[in-house]
This record gives sequence, structure tokens and C-alpha cells, in this order.
Amino acid sequence: MRAVRKRMIPLRRSIVFGSLGLALGGCWDTPCYERNAKQKAFLDGLQALAKLALASNNPLRIEEAAKQSVALADKVGAFADWCGTLRTIEGNAETVAVTIEVGPQISLYAFNDWKLAMTGSAAGMLADLFSTRSRETPPPGLSDAAIAALKTFRLGERVKLGGRMGEIAGSGLFDLSRLFGKGEAENRRFLQSPRFVARIEALAAST
Repeated sequence: MRAVRKRMIPLRRSIVFGSLGLALGGCWDTPCYERNAKQKAFLDGLQALAKLALASNNPLRIEEAAKQSVALADKVGAFADWCGTLRTIEGNAETVAVTIEVGPQISLYAFNDWKLAMTGSAAGMLADLFSTRSRETPPPGLSDAAIAALKTFRLGERVKLGGRMGEIAGSGLFDLSRLFGKGEAENRRFLQSPRFVARIEALAAST
């Protein structure tokens, strides 16, 4: 009987430590973009809209989900302490444009120069939206502080960011619904990997 008890003690200890390891592992494995409640709520909302619409294979429902996704982004407004991964940097210090992934295949795009934006990686996304707007002397989409910080990062690095959703080059809020309605394929691609224009006011290394 004593021998049985001796054998059970190490087993119990392994169960306890194993459970503790799972608890700690679950904590450390939480993606950084899920640690900010406002960011997580935004991402969860986008994913819920996309999942139901794409599963339906109904082009009308897909179009509506794309528009609702844009409306959801507009409601975010100002944000702070979001976590993201720096994916692209284009232009120079004066005409810089950046793409920051803030969730699985979900990103923000900020730029300082309309001409670069129209010819860079986001050209297709922005062409129609800017077709009726002046391209002369636009205000910046990245603050001076954000640009200074940007010089210290490498592509693929995780960053902490703050700014405002829906603000194009700092010039105010726009109705992005004009990006949609072209066809099911465009709307479907947007739901699969949405990208939103934002003003980035603060950037820092993420811990």
C-alpha cells in the first residue's frame, strides 16, 4: 500500500505542474492584438461579419457585410495602445506610407502623400475614393513623432500604435462605402483581408 502511495505522489505533482504550465502557456501565447479590449472587439466584429457572409455565398450579403465592416471601422474613431506588425514602408520621410497588420489578415494603411498612395501598394483600394478629391498639399497621415519612431523599426517588427480610424491623410472622415458595390469578387477579397485607412499619431516598440 505504501509503495502505491509513493508512486502516486510524483504522478500528482506532474499533474499539478502540467496544469500550471498550461495556464502560464495560455497566458503567454495570447496574441498581442487580443490584449487590448477595444482592438479585440473590432477584430471580432470584422471576423463575425466576414464568416457569416462568406459562408452564405450570397453576393448581396457579402456586399452588405463589406459595408458594415467599414461602418464598424468608422465607429472605432480614436484608438490607443493597439498592437500590430509593421508590414510595408514606402516612400521617404516626407511621402511615407505604411501598412500595419493589426489582426489576422487585417491591416491599417496610413500615408503622407496622395501621389504615392495612388501608385503604391494601396492604389487599387484608393483610386475611386480619391477620384473626386484634390490631391494638392494633403495633411499628413502620420505625425512627425510617428515618422521619427518609424525610422527605428524593421519590417516584420511588432509595434504599439495609436491614432484614428477612417481618417484619410488627416483630412477628416470619409464614406468608404464607395469602395464597394463593384462586384462579389472585390467584396469577397475585402472581407478575407480588409485594409482600412487610418491616421497614425504614435508608434512605439511593443513588449
